[in-house]
Amino acid sequence: MVDRRAAERAIEGKSWLRWPSEFLGPMPGLNELHIACWTLVIVFFILRFCIPVWIQFKAGKGSIPLVPNDFIYFYGIGHIVNDYPATRLYDYGLQLQVFNEIYKPATRAYGPSPYPPFVALFFSLFARFGFRLAFFLWMACSLLLYGLGIVAAVKDFFPNERTKVSLILCFAVAFYPFFWGIFVNGQITSLAVGAVGLAVYLERRMRFIESGLALSMLAYKPTLLVLLIPMLLITRRFRTLAGFATGLAALMLVGTAYGGLQIWPVYARFLSLFGQLTGMNGQSALLLYKYVDLNSFLQAIFGGRTEAATGILIAITVPVTTTAAVLLWKSATGSKAAQSLAWAATITWTLLLNVYVPMYDSVLVVIAAMLTLGAVKELKWNGAVRWIVIVSALVFAVSWVTYDFAQAHHVQLLSIAFAILGAAQLYLLYRVTAQAKADKETAIATA
Repeated sequence: MVDRRAAERAIEGKSWLRWPSEFLGPMPGLNELHIACWTLVIVFFILRFCIPVWIQFKAGKGSIPLVPNDFIYFYGIGHIVNDYPATRLYDYGLQLQVFNEIYKPATRAYGPSPYPPFVALFFSLFARFGFRLAFFLWMACSLLLYGLGIVAAVKDFFPNERTKVSLILCFAVAFYPFFWGIFVNGQITSLAVGAVGLAVYLERRMRFIESGLALSMLAYKPTLLVLLIPMLLITRRFRTLAGFATGLAALMLVGTAYGGLQIWPVYARFLSLFGQLTGMNGQSALLLYKYVDLNSFLQAIFGGRTEAATGILIAITVPVTTTAAVLLWKSATGSKAAQSLAWAATITWTLLLNVYVPMYDSVLVVIAAMLTLGAVKELKWNGAVRWIVIVSALVFAVSWVTYDFAQAHHVQLLSIAFAILGAAQLYLLYRVTAQAKADKETAIATA
């Protein structure tokens, strides 16, 4: 009751924030909000997933629950590892054959699966089970990895505040790209969330080599590293880079042990085929409304890779990357809050300044938003805390309408929301580095 009354007093006199107690009764406290949110998420999961799957099973169509299209790719390449020579892993014809044997869609064809050999080796363990059991096992692993990443990233900012951490996790699970793109559809970005969250957690404990080892897990999708590796260089995180290089070398050795040295030229040629599909080597053949990067955003608006789209992309990319590089350099010797903001800004702009970021990869923004919130909380910038909460809530709300909106109007709302968050992160990073410089000059002047 004390917390509830304090909250009511805090908003007293601000009519635009006042809780309508005359209609809804007393303002709910954090515990009530926590229970209500988790209840809604669980009920939604039961209604939208559990019951439809149960109906499928009762109807005798239970081999593939709700057709998790993305998991078919991972299960399929796992089967190729188990049943075919290593050199055929990147035979697109064989991939199509295996994918269609698992489930043949009526209206579309499967694209190539471009993941490196160690990903296929990992999913060969799941491919030893039937598809239905393998999918449910991966759902459990995915939820665990995602949850561990979120908790690891926010744990230090909310010590002994389990309810707040649980509430953050609740909204993270209910984030549309995670719920539908990863948890229900079988994508593997939960691995990236777990890796980044663990890397941040280890860095805050000065365990830099281990932090880099955790970050090397993102090698499964190099586009996720397009700004993270430069950030490590600019901020002089050399021990983290050493850990990353060690982890990457280990993963490549695993792939080489599986397919020999010849697996890598075969893989490189296959990536060239995939590049043609994604538009890295020309016009994109992707459904652009499913992607959040600014490259796809502008192509969707202008109807392709036009001069206008390219010009606007360059006009955004050059000043943002230049500003970010300067601020990251200055943050290298800053406080833990500055380090958190460096990670946060890098992650958010990685999603925007890229060539290929599907909506399911956008779940990394959850880590970025929570690191930003934690940093301003550590700095005791209460006004900034409120605004970051508002922007994070905007990102969450937009995620549930953006898919249909982008399909209908060719405008990806998540890209706009991420740009707002990314700009806010760069501004906060500027403030914290400027404050550190001012404090240093004051200390020298008074010495």
